Amino acid sequence: MGKKSDLVIDIGNTRMKIGLFVDNRLDGVLSFANTSVKDVEKLISDTGAERGVMSAVTQVNRSLYDLLNTELEMIEINGSVKYPVRLDYETPESLGTDRLANASGARSLYPDSNVLIIDMGTCVKYDLLDASGVFRGGAIAPGLNMRFRAMHEMTEKLPLVKHWPKREVKWPGKSTRSCMVTGVIEGIQAEITQYINHASELYDNLTVISTGGDFSVFEKAFKNLIFAHPYLTLEGLHEILKFNLD
Repeated sequence: MGKKSDLVIDIGNTRMKIGLFVDNRLDGVLSFANTSVKDVEKLISDTGAERGVMSAVTQVNRSLYDLLNTELEMIEINGSVKYPVRLDYETPESLGTDRLANASGARSLYPDSNVLIIDMGTCVKYDLLDASGVFRGGAIAPGLNMRFRAMHEMTEKLPLVKHWPKREVKWPGKSTRSCMVTGVIEGIQAEITQYINHASELYDNLTVISTGGDFSVFEKAFKNLIFAHPYLTLEGLHEILKFNLD
């Protein structure tokens, strides 16, 4: 009996990630700043995938989805899709598909746990999933680069900080750059700590997990508190695919 392959496509604000699942295990990931339909067409033929799922935080690229739909048994993450989690959320129509995917992935990884999910991408998202599989909502805050850009673009003299050595993260800062870097890095660290404390007040036996490209900046500070899952969104999208097509 041949191996079963599924293609998972996650289109974020800045990057597209494509994951290949073989017999329900993540076999490989490709990441693009941007891509063309022809690039993905070749990818499909090379993987031998039979099914696929596509999610986008912005409007789905119709030509890409239409191409995938001619080659694969596809589902698109939209209002008609079923999820392996239940929602306790007042505006489900505005709930980002990435947050739903993360919750679905967390449900699969920690099926009997209360989970705080921290996704550090363009924005920092804090979401709660309880042990019964109910998505309880959360919080959205500006991401790391968004904070640096806001200080630069909304003032006349503050520089745009793109990279910084570790020695610039210190309190009290002794230069304007150091003050900005410390404000952003230690501000996010304090924010993470506060939401962990908030969630721990609501739920016993809390598991805290993280995903998103910027968490590596904070991983050392929280290595004993937070479990890193860099491909949580892809894992969750695959859980949604299986929930709808298996």
